[in-house]
Amino acid sequence: MREKIDALWCAYPWDLLGDPSVVERVTDSGASGVAIAAAYHSVRAATPLHPTHRIVDAAHAALYAPVRESAWAGMRLRPVSGAAWAGDDAFARAASIAREGGLSVEAWIVLTHSSIVGSGAPDLCVTSAYDETYPYALCPSSPEVRAYATRLVEEVIAAAPLDGVMLEACGSLGVDHLGHHEKTQGADWSALDSALLSVCFCLACVDELGRIGADVDRLRAQIRAAIGVQHASKTRVEDVLSDAAAVLAVRTSARHELLGATVAAARRAGIRQITVHASPDPWATGPFSALFDEAGSVDALVLPGNELLGASAERLAELRALAGGTPLAGYFAALPPETPATISERWPAAIASVDRAYLYHLGLLSAQRLSAVGSATRSARVG
Repeated sequence: MREKIDALWCAYPWDLLGDPSVVERVTDSGASGVAIAAAYHSVRAATPLHPTHRIVDAAHAALYAPVRESAWAGMRLRPVSGAAWAGDDAFARAASIAREGGLSVEAWIVLTHSSIVGSGAPDLCVTSAYDETYPYALCPSSPEVRAYATRLVEEVIAAAPLDGVMLEACGSLGVDHLGHHEKTQGADWSALDSALLSVCFCLACVDELGRIGADVDRLRAQIRAAIGVQHASKTRVEDVLSDAAAVLAVRTSARHELLGATVAAARRAGIRQITVHASPDPWATGPFSALFDEAGSVDALVLPGNELLGASAERLAELRALAGGTPLAGYFAALPPETPATISERWPAAIASVDRAYLYHLGLLSAQRLSAVGSATRSARVG
């Protein structure tokens, strides 16, 4: 256990707005700051400890900073305001409350996950081998998507003074989507099935695959033939796709360009602390993208908590080696199936194993869960 661990609560703007006790809850838990959602996907959020409401229904993905016409003019992709349920300038107002209370403030920006934006431009969304579009998943192979994400970062940074930014979905999303009364679990798709259904055949990806010599029709056929078929000898994408290396190359190139553009925008604006949700799996899609090979361009990699909870010393050393010296952060979700008991038991060692802890989520938790997280954070500090 270490003496000092940097811990921040993830929060929505409405968690801080109108709650005079929120800063005290943060500091009492042992955290020093908040990562506030500035651009975020749709969510129906419980607010069990807020003094004036219990549910906030964020009906669609939204920008919680002003959607300025001068900034988005001429762009097909543009965010939609969340003022309908959070009020005008919600991010800036929430950040001001945190900063006045002595907390550090990071902007939490979700880049490629927006059903409302993707539904208006299906040709720019991830498209499966079955020609089925995932409207929540903007594909970063498109220059328009990368331009949209870059402008999103610029506009958030301009909205309020910041200590850093945390980028989520900085890459391609896949078939898995937690939203819209998701009804896909009964299909019993394996991890391989999900990976294959996450291979993108949007126009930009198809063009790039063709440019580097991949047989797109054969890729589609191989994926369709493999979905739902269990083969003991075929457990990896490379076991199924003859052009797997080309698929990975296209996805990696797009992800690198997206990260490069958004990080450059943040650096130009003077941001010194950039963290990005990342996975060590090179085939990873979703909120935690496969960005370990670009670790040197950011200031910390945020890993999902399940990579850290119960991880052996050997695995932790392997993750640090993969990160090449870039600090590691953990994203610890205190929601079910975690319980206050498992949080108290499992979290202290995991929090102590990383350089920074993002605690999910300030506004969603009951008093019992909040207390358990605070105890775990304090225990990680003092041993």
